[in-house]
Amino acid sequence: MGTLGVALALLAAGLVLGLFLGRRRGALTTAPEVPMEALFSAEAEESLRKRDAIFAKVFNLVPDTLTITRIADGRYIEVNHNWEALSGFMREEAIGHTSAELDIWAIPEQRSQLIGILQREGEVRDFDVTFKHKQGHQFYTKVSASTFESDGEKYMMLAVKDITAQRAAEQAIRDINQQLEERVQRRTLKLEQANAELAQALETLHRAQDELVRSEKMAALGALVAGVAHELNTPIGNSLTVATTLEHRLQEFEGQIKVGLRRSDLDHCMADAQFATEVLVRNLMRAGDLVRSFKQVAVDRASSQRRQFNLQDIVSEIVITLSPVISRSGCEVQMDIASGLELDSYPGPLGQVLDNLINNAMTHAFVDGQRGRIEVHAHDLNADEVQIEVRDNGVGIPADHLKRVFDPFFTTRLGQGGSGLGLHIVHNIVTEVLGGHVDVSSQPGAGTVFTLRVPLRAPASAQPA
Repeated sequence: MGTLGVALALLAAGLVLGLFLGRRRGALTTAPEVPMEALFSAEAEESLRKRDAIFAKVFNLVPDTLTITRIADGRYIEVNHNWEALSGFMREEAIGHTSAELDIWAIPEQRSQLIGILQREGEVRDFDVTFKHKQGHQFYTKVSASTFESDGEKYMMLAVKDITAQRAAEQAIRDINQQLEERVQRRTLKLEQANAELAQALETLHRAQDELVRSEKMAALGALVAGVAHELNTPIGNSLTVATTLEHRLQEFEGQIKVGLRRSDLDHCMADAQFATEVLVRNLMRAGDLVRSFKQVAVDRASSQRRQFNLQDIVSEIVITLSPVISRSGCEVQMDIASGLELDSYPGPLGQVLDNLINNAMTHAFVDGQRGRIEVHAHDLNADEVQIEVRDNGVGIPADHLKRVFDPFFTTRLGQGGSGLGLHIVHNIVTEVLGGHVDVSSQPGAGTVFTLRVPLRAPASAQPA
C-alpha cells in the first residue's frame, strides 16, 4: 500500500473513530462544521448519522484491511470489510474483543515490537507480522501503523496488506534456487570427478606415449647397430680374405726358399704382399671411418648435444646406417646436399628426423614389393635457414589422411608394426628442438614431399628431445 493510500486509510479510520468515540462519550464537539446550538437537535443527529455513513463507506472502500484497537489491551474498536475475508472473523466477532481473546497474533511478541516502534517513532511502515486465521492456519502481512489518543486512551490504527501469496512465491523461488544449487553442486562434483579421471587417463597416455617414443628410439638404435654390422662386414670380410690369401702365399714362399728361390719367385711374392697390404690398409681404414661415423651418430642420438656439424656428413652417415634396411626394401636413396652447409644445432635429433622420414617412405610409400626412389635434397634458403626435402615417388597420401599425418598414434598400418608416432616425433623435434617448421604435400599416385625449414643456428631456447 502506498504512502498516500495509507494516509487516506488512516485518516478515514481516524475520522470514523473520532465520531464513534465522540458520540459514545458525548464529545460531539469533535465533529467540525456542526453549530453548537444544534448539537442536541434532530438535525444535528441526522447530520452526524450522515457523516458516520460517509466515513464508514470510505473506511470500507480502502483496498487494504484496516483495524482500530486499543493499545492498552488490544481490544478491537473497528475493522473494515476486508478484515472478515483476511482473518475469517466476522466484524461482530471482533468488535469488543481483544486480540488475545481471538488469538489473532501468531507471534504475540510482534505486537509488542510494533507498539515499541510506534512509541519511539510515531508511525510504522511495512512491518512484517504473522497473523493466525480463525481456522488455524497462518498468513503473512505487511503492516503500516499509526497512533492517536482520545479521552486519555491510546489507540492503534493498522493498515494490513496480505503478502502470503508473495511469500509462497518467494519461498518457491528459494526452493527452486536451492534445488538448482544442489544440482549444480552435483554436476560440479561429477565434472570434477570426470576431470580427475581424464587427467589420470591423460597422464597414463603421456606415460604410454613416452614409452612408445623410447621404443622408437630403441628401434632406431637397433637399426644403427644393424647398419654398423652390415657396413663393417664388407671391409672386415675383405680384410680377412686378403689376410688368409697372404698367409697361404707366404707358406708357398717358404717352400720355394727350401727348394731354391729364384729371382722371379721373390718378385711375385713381393708384388702379392704389396697388393695384400694395400687392400688390408684400405679396408681397415674404411672400417675405421665407419666406426668413427657410427660412434658419432650413436653419441648424437644418445646425448642430443648441440654442436657444429656439416649437413652433408650427417645425411651420409644416416643413409649408411640405414643401408641394410634400404637394401632389403629394394628402394634406392639418392642424396643431393649442397656443400658447405654448416649448422650449429642438434645433429642427433636431426638425424632421427631424417631416419624417421626415410623409414616412413620405405614403409608406406611402396606397396606389394614395389621398388622406388627416395631423394634427400638440401640447400640454403637465406643466410639464416636451410631447407631439407625428403621426397619419394610412391603411392602418395590420401587427402583425408594428409592433415592427420603428424597426429600422435595415427597410422594406416596398425598391427603391422606401425606405432603412429614416427611423424609425430618428427614434428615435435623440428618445431620444439630444431626451432623450424615441417610441412607435407602429396598427390595420390604422385609421391610425397616432406619439407623441413630449420635455422642454421638453433634457437637458444630450444631443448633437445
